[in-house]
Amino acid sequence: MKRIGLVLLLSGCINSTGNSLVTFQATGAAAPDIGAVQGQPLRFTTPRGFDVTLTTARVFVGALYFSTVEPMTASGSLEAPCVAPGITTGEVRGGLELDALDPTPQPFPVQGLGSDLPTRSASLWLTNGDVNASDERTVVLKVEGEATRGTDTYPFTASFHIGTNRVTPPRNSALPSSNPICEQRIVTPIAFDTTLSQGATVKLLVDPRAFFGSVNFATLEQVSTMPPRYRFRDDAATAEQADTALFNALRANAGPYRLEVAP
Repeated sequence: MKRIGLVLLLSGCINSTGNSLVTFQATGAAAPDIGAVQGQPLRFTTPRGFDVTLTTARVFVGALYFSTVEPMTASGSLEAPCVAPGITTGEVRGGLELDALDPTPQPFPVQGLGSDLPTRSASLWLTNGDVNASDERTVVLKVEGEATRGTDTYPFTASFHIGTNRVTPPRNSALPSSNPICEQRIVTPIAFDTTLSQGATVKLLVDPRAFFGSVNFATLEQVSTMPPRYRFRDDAATAEQADTALFNALRANAGPYRLEVAP
């Protein structure tokens, strides 16, 4: 009876169509190829010519979902649902505050559930609750560091959440739900071509350099002069170029995030 109950539970979660059910581990870490060392700053130069020393980079991932949908075909209309079409092949519902400057694998607090249907893409949820909630106060991105270009120096901080501060008007007045808040909280589709297997480990790898590729630090809000301090605005209504560029990069489905699976 316990075994039957478990099978029913899993099949309900992942919309199985009869293929084998599997459990797997999930971890997050800084991408190994960026040269991050735990406890040490990450230094890099952006395409805009800023030399950045990044001392903090933390991303809160509320959940991961995997799908049969091909990344290049996963598009929608003005009223497209936030949950991608196709069959869900796996999920990791436990949240993880990931240190994106630490290459050491950081485990999600729960096992992943899935099936051995072919996986083609993934979705990353930047929320700690109902993805459709009108407000959400969880900090999903926290960064600190310093950027320099020429003689200009910008010691900066950012602390982003995705709540009422990110609500945008409908794209079409005839479609009042055409800009749902859930769209702001879901990064999708992320290419992920694999087949989940029993006992495997899915690795979410984050490259925090990609968050700053388009950022013009000269447009940051200065919050003090002695010592000089700057911050990214956490409000779409007052955002300048740097604020919008960082927020958009956090939600980019190519660049910051990569998924791999180990048997």
